[in-house]
Amino acid sequence: MSAIERKQHIENLLKELDVFLHDDLPPLEEDSNVTLRAPQEIARRIIILTYLNCAAEDDVLRKQIVQFLQAEGVWDAASQEEKMLFTKPILTDEDVAKIYWRSEAIWLLMWTINKVDTLDLPIEEVNIPAMFSLLPAFMTSANNFIDSAATKSVSEIIDQSDLTFRLNWAAREAHLNGSQDFKFNRGILYERYHAINWVTRMKNEWD
Repeated sequence: MSAIERKQHIENLLKELDVFLHDDLPPLEEDSNVTLRAPQEIARRIIILTYLNCAAEDDVLRKQIVQFLQAEGVWDAASQEEKMLFTKPILTDEDVAKIYWRSEAIWLLMWTINKVDTLDLPIEEVNIPAMFSLLPAFMTSANNFIDSAATKSVSEIIDQSDLTFRLNWAAREAHLNGSQDFKFNRGILYERYHAINWVTRMKNEWD
């Protein structure tokens, strides 16, 4: 469908979910104008985020994790902020909270490369142990996980991008209006928006 048709479709879906937008938000890009990240790039980002989550759990393992990522050839895929967090002597509570919330970004990224089949509406936080069970075992090679990654169609991903874009705007409106009726999780929405904008290159860098 065209960008305008997609916008209308998503707006109708939101009305069915009792989400009403008062601003006339624009359509997103046409599918033909979008170049997705390579699936292997997305898979490496998942591995980085996963091990950052592990590093936040156990300070003692952090150096070992960095050495493992370097040996696997994945370390260079880490952003500057992530490298700082991996090597920071002591993580603050704010650092740890930010890392844990990135689990929601991991889940969306896994969906984009067909590692999970469905992406539910952003209401319930991801089950982290269940998610980790779908990833390579701790400190084992991620080569097969990375090599087997294949992205969903541009259309599927832009559908999700459009939905996330409009839900984020609705969350903003609900916050500004002091509404208590918004049923979607703003934290999940933020992480999904961050991640999918990176996948679609609407955001050039991860940080």
